[in-house]
Amino acid sequence: MFLMNRWYAAALPGELTQKPLARTICELAVVMFRTGSGKAVALEDRCPHRFAPLSAGTCRGETIACAYHGLEFDHSGACVHIPHQPNIPLRMRTRSYPFVERWGWAWIWLGDPARANPDAIPDYAWFGAPEWRSFHRHYYVKANWEVCADNLLDLSHTPFIHQKTVGIPEMAKIPVKTWVEGERVFQQRVMSQVTPSAFVAEWGDFKGKIDRVATVEWTPAANMAAELVYEDPTNRIVLRLTNPVTPETERTTHVWFAWSRNFGTDDDAYAERFQQQSFAVMAEDVGIMEVQQIAIDRGGTLKDPIAINADATLIEARRMVQKLLREEAAEAQKLSA
Repeated sequence: MFLMNRWYAAALPGELTQKPLARTICELAVVMFRTGSGKAVALEDRCPHRFAPLSAGTCRGETIACAYHGLEFDHSGACVHIPHQPNIPLRMRTRSYPFVERWGWAWIWLGDPARANPDAIPDYAWFGAPEWRSFHRHYYVKANWEVCADNLLDLSHTPFIHQKTVGIPEMAKIPVKTWVEGERVFQQRVMSQVTPSAFVAEWGDFKGKIDRVATVEWTPAANMAAELVYEDPTNRIVLRLTNPVTPETERTTHVWFAWSRNFGTDDDAYAERFQQQSFAVMAEDVGIMEVQQIAIDRGGTLKDPIAINADATLIEARRMVQKLLREEAAEAQKLSA
């Protein structure tokens, strides 16, 4: 089951052109495109006439035309043209989804459109701020969305999965603090006088031990934002990792990836090296996510992992998801009564 009355990252703005983009989100087929005037649009990827996917069609100015019989639909999902027929039945329309561009993603709302308040999109205001340099990437991961969210929310795996990149042995000995504020779940690990990893030492030009604070915020349905502070007496740098997680199916996930830094230069060579380092870190994460799913498919279940102390943050996040799912089900039952 998926939370539907939530915003999900659905595309990078650069993916939205006048060529239809098909994507499955929470097991719903969606077509996304940008109209001739620049409006970002998300519709159900199905023509109501004979059910051909609209993503197989073409964009024509402010409309998308079905490849099968040429019917055209506007941004609201209304049919505005039927070849060789002047009248258009009122029921000839497809569903339009609330769709908002913010923080380097296009966000979609799959639930009740009356509740789609853009102010509920997580606040990632550092994107576009002058002191921050950011880049975005999309990963298609063959694993359940909660498996992906667990990995990105809890950094206790870092000394083990990321030994070659950003992990340090000391992290395994330092406990984390977990707390809940409203619907948001937080995790924080404070480390004093630890050895920086090779990547971190390079980023901050650190020559010896450093202090570091890692704070992660989880916002439903499954959006992670980590602030990593590294400092010694001579320098302080901050890295922000932003990972909206969007279910495709119960076994596949769109993981959105962005790293933002307030250090380094705008030099192309520096930026390229930094990006390649970030991709190496993410490749380690995706690798473990996908082998977890293989193990689950061989006979495990997502519902009965044996918990350890480091799981406190994950447990709170999953409890919040279950609470919100129960609330959505109760609202749906009330409306159908």
